[in-house]
Amino acid sequence: MTAPTNDQVPARQPGPLWETTFTQAEASVCLRTNSKAAFTHATGTLYAYEQTGPAFAHWQINLLVDGGPAYEEVEGFTDAPTVEIGPRLTAAVLARPGGRAFWVEALHTLIVTDTQQATITVRCAKEAAALHWAARLPRQAITAQLLENGAVYAHTAAFSLGGRGVVIAGHRGRGKTTTLLAGLHRLGANYVTNDRLLLRAEEEGGLAGYVWPARLRAGIGTLAALPHLAGLVPEAQRTVPAEQRWSSRPKVPIEPWDFDRLLSGDGQVLGSVRPAMLLFPRLDLERTTVSAEPVAGAEARDELLHTRLFMTDPGRGPSSHINHWLWPAPDPAITDGNLSRVVDALAELPCYRIHAGADPAALADTVGRLLGTGAEVHG
Repeated sequence: MTAPTNDQVPARQPGPLWETTFTQAEASVCLRTNSKAAFTHATGTLYAYEQTGPAFAHWQINLLVDGGPAYEEVEGFTDAPTVEIGPRLTAAVLARPGGRAFWVEALHTLIVTDTQQATITVRCAKEAAALHWAARLPRQAITAQLLENGAVYAHTAAFSLGGRGVVIAGHRGRGKTTTLLAGLHRLGANYVTNDRLLLRAEEEGGLAGYVWPARLRAGIGTLAALPHLAGLVPEAQRTVPAEQRWSSRPKVPIEPWDFDRLLSGDGQVLGSVRPAMLLFPRLDLERTTVSAEPVAGAEARDELLHTRLFMTDPGRGPSSHINHWLWPAPDPAITDGNLSRVVDALAELPCYRIHAGADPAALADTVGRLLGTGAEVHG
């Protein structure tokens, strides 16, 4: 472990100046920070949450750029156990009265949790570190509360049309993003999510889906097939031959503040959805037609359980990274019960396996017919 050097430590900053409360369903967290850049990043990224300014919240996060902790404050972490807190990022962790403390040496950040006071204090040496935590910690706080109240992760895309939520489920590379973007543009649907939902079986019946907010990542084949999005393909990838675009990496990130570019007609960006239909897309670039094959409830249930709502790919491992390092995940038995209830509710919905090629218009038109909403089709 090394202490911050003088050239890494900026002048100490004043106390929190920017504050907002994020709310999703019954979950809430208040973020206070003295970094305007971190505040702007958090409020822009966490598009799915209501933002109410200073208000009551179940948890408080104080995110400070203050030069970081002094060496004597973190020297006790030298022999502390470490935990993974993200890709290629670890933290040393110690028990503290009422909570735990995490020293993230790579970002020169000290994070202290107090479960009795329901507070998290984050002290960063540099603003770049505050930008790293600004959206991640509030999102983890909201997610933890929803998981405690019966929600489970689902690896899905989703849109809503005419008040009906369409859940597009499947492993990586099956065509979830292509189906989503085609529906947004061709049907004028509302954007919900491209990667992940927190699904919960409601006591009054049915399902509620809450967005895990994040940027959208799309392949250049998907973007190039939609003329209004072709300009998002990076210049360096525009020369990729057409037959290689669908497998080309890396994907192109689209930030939440640019989601309006994905919409057409009266489409909006939503933070929650009521699922009414389940789709399993199967993109095959050799196909020239689109077909929709009904999936029986028992078959859908088996696939959803086997893959844990596609969060686990039996052939490739976890589809999406889950890491509850700041809050422990619910007991596995509780999670399994919640998963079973969600899967039972999903299996009762109309479900179709969609076989499609590279034509987004034909794909969207097929989905529109399945919904039977009579929605206007946009060119």
